[in-house]
Parts: sequence; structure tokens; C-alpha cells
Amino acid sequence: MRLLNKEEQEFCRRILDGDGDNNYLGNIIDPKLLGVRISITRNPQNVDLLFTIQNTQPTDEEFKMTIQRSKEISYLILNVVNLLNLLEKDNYIMLLQRATTISNQSAFGQGIVNLPSISSNFSDPTVSKLLIDFVDKEIFVTEEFRQFCQNGFIPRDERRFRKQSRNQWITISVALFAALTNFVFNTWTKLSDGTKIKQEQVDNIREDLKAINSNLDSIGTQTKIVSEKIIDELKKKNEVQSKSKPTKK
Repeated sequence: MRLLNKEEQEFCRRILDGDGDNNYLGNIIDPKLLGVRISITRNPQNVDLLFTIQNTQPTDEEFKMTIQRSKEISYLILNVVNLLNLLEKDNYIMLLQRATTISNQSAFGQGIVNLPSISSNFSDPTVSKLLIDFVDKEIFVTEEFRQFCQNGFIPRDERRFRKQSRNQWITISVALFAALTNFVFNTWTKLSDGTKIKQEQVDNIREDLKAINSNLDSIGTQTKIVSEKIIDELKKKNEVQSKSKPTKK
């Protein structure tokens, strides 16, 4: 699933907060319907947007407002329906129409009933149809959806990809560190003409490698084997040099 924008994340929070308590599309978009009621007739299909005004006769500004708000609400419904489809497809939510009998007419929104209003319709009938199809479906969330919200709305595929990328970088870092350690050891040995490396230097290298090992539990055993082999190799070389060094008389 793709990453969600901020508005879609806000809708997800409302879906999660409303779980088990009449969790319907109307409740999800209600905060965006200030001064607007949406009236739905199912047969024949019709959707009216009722914009609250102060007087019986609307002003020019109120007419312009209805045109602009109608477009905004159209986009709002399309975005929410698209989000619900996306979440349902990935099994984050379930959409169920539980009511056996549905009233032919219903309304929701924040418009004031006892004040005058201007009626408007969606310019695209597809929006009305989508709204009618989804408005009566109750939204049920899954445990995975809860985890999705708690994890910052990062989809499971994206989390898996990030984890794999992080593990790969850690593995590469360990390999580079191992190569650098071996290079420094060999160079030091040649420059010192076989002189034994001080024990405290070996101990420091060993402690660095052990510190890396303690952070690699989630990666698996492969990277641990690499660093442990380096420790063993350092021990062996140090023992060989100790035996080969001539004893002072």
C-alpha cells in the first residue's frame, strides 16, 4: 500500500477512534462539513448539499461559497471512498452493511436545521452514487490496522523494506570494519617486523567487535560469525608471533 498524506492519516485516526461506535463514512467526514448538511435519497438516487445561510435570500458571497464548497466536498468524498477501498483491499478494515432495513432518506453534517439554506447538487453524479453506496456501510478495524496507526501509518511492505535496508547497511558496515581491521593488523605486523602487538591493543579490537555483536541480534548469526572469525584470527596471529619471537638471553 502507498504512503498516506496528512489528511488521509487524519481520517485513519477518526476511523480508529470511532471503532465499535457507529463507525460510518458520515462520522468520518463530519468535521469537514461545518455549516453543511448532506441529504440522501436512495430511490430515486439523489444527494442534496444544504448550506446554512443567515437570511431567506442568499447573498452573492453565499452563492459563491456554495459553488466552492460543493467542489471541496466532492473531492472530500472521493478521497475518503478511495481511502476506504485501499484499506479494505489490504485487509486493514472491513466494510459491512449490517442493517437489514434502510430508510429511503437520511441526512448528516453540521448544517443548522432551523435556519435557511441553499440547496446544491454534485456536478458529477458518480460522487452521489459513491456516497450512497458507502454511507450505510459500517467500518470495522483489524488489529493490523491498529498497529498500522501506531507505527506512524507506515505500511507493512514499507516497514519490511526499511528493515531489510537497515540490516544490509549494518552487514556492510561490519564487513568494512572487518576488512579495515585486517588491513591495519597486517600493515602493523609488516612495519614492526614481526614485533608482537601489545595485548591491550588486541583487547581493544576484541571489545569493539563484541560491541558490534551485541547490536546484531536481529540480523541473524551470519554477521556475528564474521566478527567472531576476526577475533579468532587475531588470537591465532598473536599466538604465532609470540612463539616465533626469539627469547632474549
